[in-house]
Amino acid sequence: MRIKIASLILILAMTVSLVSCSKNLGPETIPSTTLPPETVPTETTEPTATETTETEPLGPEPTSVPVVSKMPIKKYGMLYVNNGQLTTKNKTPVVLRGMSSDVISECQGFFGAETVKTLAEDWGVEVLRIAVPADSVEESYVKNSEKYFKQTCDIIDLCIKQGIYVIVNWHPSKDGNPLANQKKAIEFFTRIAGVYTDSQNVIYEISNEPNGTRTVKSKNKTKKVNVDWDNTVKPYADAVVKAIRAIDNNNIIIIGTSDYSRDIDKAAKNPVKGTGICYSVHFNAYTDGEELRNKIADAQSKGICVIATEWKTTDSSGVSAPHAENTAKWLDFLDEHKISWCNSYIGGNNSTTSNALIFGGERYTLEDIFAGHWPKGLLSESGLIVRNRLLAAQGTEQPEVEAKPEELPNEFPDDYPDDEGDSGDIPEGDNEDKPEE
Repeated sequence: MRIKIASLILILAMTVSLVSCSKNLGPETIPSTTLPPETVPTETTEPTATETTETEPLGPEPTSVPVVSKMPIKKYGMLYVNNGQLTTKNKTPVVLRGMSSDVISECQGFFGAETVKTLAEDWGVEVLRIAVPADSVEESYVKNSEKYFKQTCDIIDLCIKQGIYVIVNWHPSKDGNPLANQKKAIEFFTRIAGVYTDSQNVIYEISNEPNGTRTVKSKNKTKKVNVDWDNTVKPYADAVVKAIRAIDNNNIIIIGTSDYSRDIDKAAKNPVKGTGICYSVHFNAYTDGEELRNKIADAQSKGICVIATEWKTTDSSGVSAPHAENTAKWLDFLDEHKISWCNSYIGGNNSTTSNALIFGGERYTLEDIFAGHWPKGLLSESGLIVRNRLLAAQGTEQPEVEAKPEELPNEFPDDYPDDEGDSGDIPEGDNEDKPEE
């Protein structure tokens, strides 16, 4: 043990001595602890594809083109209701297919002549539904009557010129009680009927989606009651229908039912009296199914005319993915039962998945959208589903033309020879699939 301790002490002493001695040595005699500059390893990385490959710029996509020429108004003329079915004068069933706008206060600048023309000629739309804002807010007919009366008439006039039908929809988005602004609704439809009573294109939709509760007084007390069909929606409808029929005896009137226009069965049990009356039903293809379809079929069997004035390929929020399979089931059902429809929606500068167009993208501006004749890249998944179905009903489709890359400028003189002695001109490609200027 003593020998081991002595050995350790000796080793420690030698180490201390070496350290002390090194302090007095010149720097050239001290062993270097770093590598010479030429031997220091450097990290090398391979260039990524994005660093070495330039993306070839894409040219503008081909725009849509007119593929429908016959005007629906010339095909069907004045519309009637016979045995629960929308018909011509000769009682031939009529099925109108089209689009619904977002509330037009959110569509400023969108519904111009090119938009309506595109919908009619490029998409095969036979009816356009105009959602007129009708809540008690500044941007609505209730608070800003002249502005929205003029905007409504402007769009109606474009539809008439294009030869398609137009549903004028009184559209409260937040106030589910139609009685709340009944006087304004009567004023609005009286004015519209006064202008368009002789136009076969115009259809009146006097309520949107009645829902929720309302406050009533009873023996000096107030209480909340449901916005139901018998005691709320029907009394409202009776009053508005009477006002319209005092001016216009012919054009179709559509009435939205209670529970977000889903109580079609209750309307069938207690319908509004009069001629040319239909009832709207709204559905969401992602979530609604057989139960609602059975209610619709039962209402039809009782002689009720049903029109699906607003439906989505998505859920009720309009932000889920479109459900293509359920959408096909619904549209097959509507075709089978000869029920007219308007998909919701187009316009509105809104990027929800239920919007038929893609707003807010990087490739296209609002000016591009307002110009109409939208290329495929501007259509949402929902918009593509609906446009294809609209065109299929017309027995046509949009030609599938792929966009070509933009041509790069020729940086060589015209007479610059290449390796084979040819001129330096860049040969033009096949122009068959080039987008129209």
